[in-house]
Amino acid sequence: MQTVVVVIVEEDGCRLGVSLDEEEALTLVAVTSEDPTCWGDVVAYWPRYHTPAVPEFADSLALERVDFAAARGTLDQHESWVVIDLVRRRIATGPAMEPIGRDQAFAMVVEEFGKQRWPLSVHLPPWWEMFEQTDPSAMDRNRETPLTVRRVNREVLFGAALIEDLARRILDIVESDEWRSTGAGEQVRVRYDFTLRVHRDWLMTPRQDLAGQMPRQMLHGAVSWLDRVEWAQRLRFEDQREMIAVPTSVSGYDEAPMGREEVVMYFDMCRELIGSGWEWCAAQGIELQDVEGRLRREHELVTFLTGVKDEWLTSPFEGGSPPQFIIECSRRRVPRGMGVAIAGMTEREADRHEIDCDCPICNMMADGMFGTAFVGIDGHHLELDDEFAFSLHETREDWEEQQREFAQMSADFDRKQAERQARGETEPDPDPFVSAWSGHISDDPLPGDPQGHLKLAFLLTEVVGILQSAGAPREDLQALNESFSAFRSCDRAELPDCGTQLKEQLEDIASRYPELVARVADLQSRIDEQIRSPACDNDLPF
Repeated sequence: MQTVVVVIVEEDGCRLGVSLDEEEALTLVAVTSEDPTCWGDVVAYWPRYHTPAVPEFADSLALERVDFAAARGTLDQHESWVVIDLVRRRIATGPAMEPIGRDQAFAMVVEEFGKQRWPLSVHLPPWWEMFEQTDPSAMDRNRETPLTVRRVNREVLFGAALIEDLARRILDIVESDEWRSTGAGEQVRVRYDFTLRVHRDWLMTPRQDLAGQMPRQMLHGAVSWLDRVEWAQRLRFEDQREMIAVPTSVSGYDEAPMGREEVVMYFDMCRELIGSGWEWCAAQGIELQDVEGRLRREHELVTFLTGVKDEWLTSPFEGGSPPQFIIECSRRRVPRGMGVAIAGMTEREADRHEIDCDCPICNMMADGMFGTAFVGIDGHHLELDDEFAFSLHETREDWEEQQREFAQMSADFDRKQAERQARGETEPDPDPFVSAWSGHISDDPLPGDPQGHLKLAFLLTEVVGILQSAGAPREDLQALNESFSAFRSCDRAELPDCGTQLKEQLEDIASRYPELVARVADLQSRIDEQIRSPACDNDLPF
């Protein structure tokens, strides 16, 4: 294994390592995925990239403090080197180094039969430069592009400035002739266009407290990068590594860029505040006010909306964790796995699954059949208003290109449909309740289901659905699920008895619900096949 010279450039000098191994050098490069600005940040981020191939702590690496000239002179004597410039945000590698790339995933070890373990990902922030297989003079050069790091003023975006701005815009509209003439005070649906106006104007108006920037500009520029950083942490977790949150002590944490879920939660929060503002005004019966009355109303609305925001942030979101937790996970760059402990955080994602639906597949999910369930919010609803202001696209050019693509797809669909109609062709209405028994059912196991339990569960779920539609007693459904659960979790020696019990339970069901006879007969046959198959050995380690 060749050694690598590593230089880390800081404001007050350099750290030089002349005998680091390739794994240590690559891990340091991977840590730059978090946008560190000093050695203390590297140390803090290191656990999120640590694998058994490198020391547990970054401070254990063989690095010494030297001045810039000494570090630069060392590069002239070697071909295998890496320079990580934390000041100018760039990486350079020597001519003998293998290419790393801005967005790559590596396996730090490949086990027997080619199984890859210990994933390590490199996902450089958009503003980092990278020069690979270059000469040492790269350490001397200035950046090729201006250094523009995304910074977010959350005090303005989430604080009093937001509430006061929305309250003022809401009252301006409610006190207008347009509001009264449209009947928006009594008709909730009429308010939607006003909601879009208030939300758009907040996002797209430059502000002095944001140094002339629009609030929207602070939401974008890092979403795709942070998506990849979070995905890398999920890969580590699935390789049995600990889920570790970004420490809040790292430089610039308060102003760090927004990830996807924070942007989406911000959108939803603004809509919640605006909608609540309309409701408050309607309840108050607000009409045109004099200046003194307007100031009082504005103060009251600000107080009300502040309470709405606090309650919304801490209340369950769509039956899951509260927005406050979702935002924190996004800021600390960890995916949300149900029930997964996160090092550095006390809370964990709520388990949304309620075991009361009598669904065999849901019961298998609750038993951990499918591993950890990760949840996420993609933000597709931000595109539904056909407004650039709300879109997840950073630039108007990208958004307009997407709009053209959508328009072309719609036109192509309409053209093909018109051509079919001209030929007299008709399309059958899709059946939303297609049977699991329709078509050919392969005898091959499903991926990740060598024992065939999942295939049986799909078929059994249809039986349960028919029973529910027929008004079957809940006790019948529970007994069927209990028999199936015993069958899929028993030892090999107990399999025949558990299979017999499950078949008898199905036989009893079929005797009372004749429409299920054919399905039950097929299920019983498949149960017999599993009992005879050696693949049903539950003692296998996979």
